[in-house]
Amino acid sequence: MLPVKLIDADFERTQESAFAQHYPRFDVTASAVDTDSPAARKMRELFARHKEVPARLLASTARFAASPKVDNLYAPFMQAENDVILMKDANVLLEPDALAEHLRQLNDDVGLVCAIPYCAGLDNFPAHVEAAIINGPHARMLFLASCFRQGMGSARSCCSAAADFLRAGGFDAISHTVGEDNAFGHALARVGQRPVFSHRPVRQDLGRRSFHDVYQRQLRWSVIRRNDELLSFLAEPICQAFPAVVAGALASPLAGITPFWGGTLTLALWFALETLLSIAKGWQLSYAAPAVFVVREAVMLAVWVNAWMTDRVVWAKDKVQARVAASHKPQTSERAAVAARKEG
Repeated sequence: MLPVKLIDADFERTQESAFAQHYPRFDVTASAVDTDSPAARKMRELFARHKEVPARLLASTARFAASPKVDNLYAPFMQAENDVILMKDANVLLEPDALAEHLRQLNDDVGLVCAIPYCAGLDNFPAHVEAAIINGPHARMLFLASCFRQGMGSARSCCSAAADFLRAGGFDAISHTVGEDNAFGHALARVGQRPVFSHRPVRQDLGRRSFHDVYQRQLRWSVIRRNDELLSFLAEPICQAFPAVVAGALASPLAGITPFWGGTLTLALWFALETLLSIAKGWQLSYAAPAVFVVREAVMLAVWVNAWMTDRVVWAKDKVQARVAASHKPQTSERAAVAARKEG
């Protein structure tokens, strides 16, 4: 399932990767609110180039969820011909065996397989700042969680069985928040299943970004964590460089140096370790990396403070409420629709 709205960086290449999966039988369903938008028209061009893969574009008419993405996914989910579904964002590039690898990890205990994203295709300074956030603190925490066999919902690329989704509560379990991926992970836990991370990260192309877009996207994710993962949210500043720099300055007399040099050396060490990690992973770096690092730390701290003060976030250029009360879904029953689909 490919929900589309805007033409993101390298849109054609990333969406085309869904058609190039090395798997015996699969189909591609795109969905859009506006089926005559530039993104929808581009999808039709891709359909024409890949006639060997059954594909279609559905109009998204549902309006019941806090997340516009959930609304956009309702129609393709209800009309899906296969039980196992892989959903990916428009700027995520799938390797040819991504579908097979996701499916390999689904079992009786695992109901959701997500891929940790890493950022590439960075065309300006704000894009490097966002990549430093996602490839840095975010990726480290997710990789650490994966090492301890822990997982969580991550909507860039995720795979699950429709039957498991419905057993975990279906759209009722995820429609109240713009953090629908994380909500699904919690819903699975309540029925004895768990989310895991795929052993292979997925590439997310950023292209050109504006500082406003970077800030608003990070604010949305931070508000989601404040609402849904409060303990993790409270600990976030500890995972950033600024508290370590303060600690280094305070501890500097123990090493016989001044607080200035204690803080400076701590900052330099933190930056050096992150740079080595990026080099080891083959992630894109620039000569402006020191400035990117400093700006990233300032942005993350500002976002964390701002997240305490708002529930209004930006999703694909639109302002939405991060969490809403339950509302009525379309009249068609989820279970009846899936049953009818199976019988047909």
